[in-house]
Amino acid sequence: MRTINSQEAIKAIDELVFAKAGRRLNQDEKLVIEAAWEDKEYKEIAATFAYSIDRLQRDVGRKLWILLTGVLGNGEKVTKKRLRSILERRMATGSLLSSAPSQSNPVNTSAIPIIGGQPPNVQTFFGREVELIGLRDAIANCRCLVIYGAPGFGKSAMSATLIEEISTKRQPEFDCLIWKSVHYGPTLKGLLANLLDDLALPAIPEQQLPQSTQELATLLIKAISMRRCLLVLDSAEAWLRKDRNSSFNSYSEQYSEYGVFFRRIIEAKHSSCIILTSREPFRDLMKLQRSGRAIFSFKLEGLDVKAAGEILQTRGLADEHKWEQLLEPYLGNPAAIELVASRIEKFFSGSVAKFLHYQTELTSEIFRETLAEQYQPERLSVLDRQILSYLAQRADDVNDFVSFLQIIEELPVRLPSSLSISELMRSIENLNDLCLIVKSKNRETKELFLKLPPLLKKHILQEKQV
Repeated sequence: MRTINSQEAIKAIDELVFAKAGRRLNQDEKLVIEAAWEDKEYKEIAATFAYSIDRLQRDVGRKLWILLTGVLGNGEKVTKKRLRSILERRMATGSLLSSAPSQSNPVNTSAIPIIGGQPPNVQTFFGREVELIGLRDAIANCRCLVIYGAPGFGKSAMSATLIEEISTKRQPEFDCLIWKSVHYGPTLKGLLANLLDDLALPAIPEQQLPQSTQELATLLIKAISMRRCLLVLDSAEAWLRKDRNSSFNSYSEQYSEYGVFFRRIIEAKHSSCIILTSREPFRDLMKLQRSGRAIFSFKLEGLDVKAAGEILQTRGLADEHKWEQLLEPYLGNPAAIELVASRIEKFFSGSVAKFLHYQTELTSEIFRETLAEQYQPERLSVLDRQILSYLAQRADDVNDFVSFLQIIEELPVRLPSSLSISELMRSIENLNDLCLIVKSKNRETKELFLKLPPLLKKHILQEKQV
């Protein structure tokens, strides 16, 4: 096979991205692809083109690999190290543009019939183009998709926008959609009966439903095997265990059957898909993903500065040079940014500068509700709370970041009992999943550093003063 040079690779990828995502690669993305193709380090590109290594690696690179996983990966994760082998393999087999729409095979423009519930009406949706491409690919290749993240990050809006896109533009096509908000925590038996009632397939005779929950589950799996269904269960964190001190089981005792049910859905042979949105990850399902099952867990992060700025622009706010300062404490939380933007528009004539003058007095009131939803001490283990308290008390540090090695050395001194490293790592992973800590790595040493989001830190310190 003829050797492909970096410019030919860039051209092929650019055409693929245009065919599948409707846009062209920008110059930054082309530089990262060239570096990956020629096995260059990010620092080499940064030195040559006067770029920031952090920007290339954490912003441009991170989003590019998500994008290419969606348009090129075909179920395989695309990374800087694996790009060349994946692209060459696809080009050799002639499958590079096989899934792109063509004139002879037009895309379906009819919406998915909704037979139960109703997705939210998303009026505005900023950014997330790269994430949507990755999720479109995921939903085509899995039977369960979990979208989790902090309150206000837009999980429901993301799901609704994803459904709209696959409904009117791209494959896969689903025969029907059921959207259920499950914030009230229905039992598995009740939910199954409700879903079967919505499906009402002629092939399933109208009769008294089975009394056994697992028989109901078998009936549902049979139903979603007969036509391609998309089931969305919104706010599914209601089923998860509230007290992490009592058990490592993901589910609360009254919802323990859900673990078996989701595993059956994932392992059964069908082409339907179930989407779960949650403030917390489903750890049992993440284990199934690591073992190669047809499930994909996706953590929804905050908006980048550009997308967050679009919210402020839509509101017509002034003092654009102050926008980045305004946005920094809120870590890209769309709901929080919408809230503060509406207050600035209403009470400060749209002036960001005037708001920032009074920010200290207003922050606690504006974000009390957001913090209350995200920070729920009763759902954390004792160690989780100890770590948060420890990080909050590092207020005298210039940048608030504390190294993981420093935590290992200092935290056991503050605790009444011995602390294992594995317990500490597990707790930090949990806090990160809940978006209660911010992680960073030193570019040179790769050492891990942690800190609290600014508003949460302030909230915890104020609690301690009461």
